[in-house]
Amino acid sequence: MSVEQVQNISLKWVDNHCHIENSDEGRGEVERAKGLGVKKLINVGTDLETSRDAIAFSQEFPDSVFSTAGVHPHEASKGLAGIKELLEDPKVVAVGECGLDYHYNYSAPTAQRAVFAEHIDLAHEFDLPLVIHARDAWDEIFEILKSKEPPSRTVFHCFTGGPKEAEKALNLGALL
Repeated sequence: MSVEQVQNISLKWVDNHCHIENSDEGRGEVERAKGLGVKKLINVGTDLETSRDAIAFSQEFPDSVFSTAGVHPHEASKGLAGIKELLEDPKVVAVGECGLDYHYNYSAPTAQRAVFAEHIDLAHEFDLPLVIHARDAWDEIFEILKSKEPPSRTVFHCFTGGPKEAEKALNLGALL
């Protein structure tokens, strides 16, 4: 590749995990990101309400802001009611943020495990990527992923593991 070819390479930046509020401040954040060369942003839902808000906000930016729909492990005790319907929206590009977080345990581990497994099923059903939040629950994360067959497009957003956990995630085909 020549120097001219290298100089003409245009990187396209994507923020694949942000939490932007549906507000004037949030709109300003999107415009600032676009001004810095970020082409696309994925606004992540953490429960039914924030998933709905992320979808509504993404409608204002047809070509640059997309959303996810899911329930964060901290909110797992709320269950997944209403999330499946949101996944039908064309602005939703992934399932989650979901997973297990035993560091804080804001929701009972049994609820977290059940809701995480349901998210995996939804990712398969809708053929969408899965966005995982994993903290202090590695053995169970991998056990559930293996029992459910990890979606072909899986991203560990919150990754607090070490080299051993990274290797396991990569061996499943996930991104870190």
